[in-house]
Amino acid sequence: MQTMTTKEAAEYLGVCVNTLRRYVHEEGLPVLRFPGRRKWIFRKDLIDEWIERRSQPEVYINNQKQQDYGKLRVLMP
Repeated sequence: MQTMTTKEAAEYLGVCVNTLRRYVHEEGLPVLRFPGRRKWIFRKDLIDEWIERRSQPEVYINNQKQQDYGKLRVLMP
């Protein structure tokens, strides 16, 4: 299990530290934080799983999320 600091995780994802923080707060990027400490620790395997989940296509038909369409992505206005 490889762990990374905030700066290392941002470099791994190719984003700045502020964008990484936004991913944690708004996009659900997993982070480990211990009580009484301000330091965040990122696990590489959890980041890779998060990237994999976010890279899966999502299909919406009439504003309803659909399942099992493979790589097809349908965008409806």
